[in-house]
Formats: sequence, structure tokens, C-alpha cells
Amino acid sequence: MVQRFGSMTRPYLTFGLHLGWTIQGAIGSDNKIDACYLSPHLQIASRLEELTSTYDMQIILSETVYNYMSLKARNTLRKIDVILLNTFTNAGL
Repeated sequence: MVQRFGSMTRPYLTFGLHLGWTIQGAIGSDNKIDACYLSPHLQIASRLEELTSTYDMQIILSETVYNYMSLKARNTLRKIDVILLNTFTNAGL
């Protein structure tokens, strides 16, 4: 691959992990259909992922996910901060 594409850098992936419900719906036309996901929990995961750059972390998870983890898994984590997310939108205002 290096011969064909040259020197490649490793991708830097970031994740915001939260646990909750979501609703999936199909939107589009007969020619193209996209999946749409709606949920306040999805908004939280998205906000957590945005914060990965602020804290220079690849993965940030919510307390909800932390509470579902085993003690062994919890012991591999470190607390970086306590963050209160504003997940309210201006919809309907």
C-alpha cells in the first residue's frame, strides 16, 4: 500500500460513549434513503465526542456507561473532570 499510496498517517479516531434509547427513521425519496437517529442520549454522546479535543482524549464516556461497567473495567479508567452538559435545543422556541 505504501508503494501505491505513499506514506500514510494513522487515522485519529475519537469517541463519546453514552447509554440510552434512540429512534431510527428512514428519510429521503425513492432514489435515496438515509437513516436518521433521534434521541437526547445521542446528543449527549455527540457532545462527549466534541469534548475529546478539549481534554486531548480519544474516548470520553458518561457516568451512565461507567455505572454499567465491571469493577475490573472501571479500574482501567481515570476521571478527568465533572462535566454538566446542556443538551437542550432551541426546537420549538
